[in-house]
Amino acid sequence: MSDTALLPLLRGRVALITGASRPRGIGLATARLFALHGARVALLDLDEDEAQAAARSIGSAHLGIGCDVRDAGA
Repeated sequence: MSDTALLPLLRGRVALITGASRPRGIGLATARLFALHGARVALLDLDEDEAQAAARSIGSAHLGIGCDVRDAGA
């Protein structure tokens, strides 16, 4: 997928999506769709390496971050 939005509905927006690194998961599918619509996406997951790989698979404008959203101190 390229960094160029095909459908500009979310151009100029930033989306934060949790649980987004699993190849067959709804989080990654949502991240891909948001990117397709022009959003820059931050993908959060417990596994930082997987989150970064998922972000790279969408395009260079996106970010993968290891994070446990259940932990307020994380």
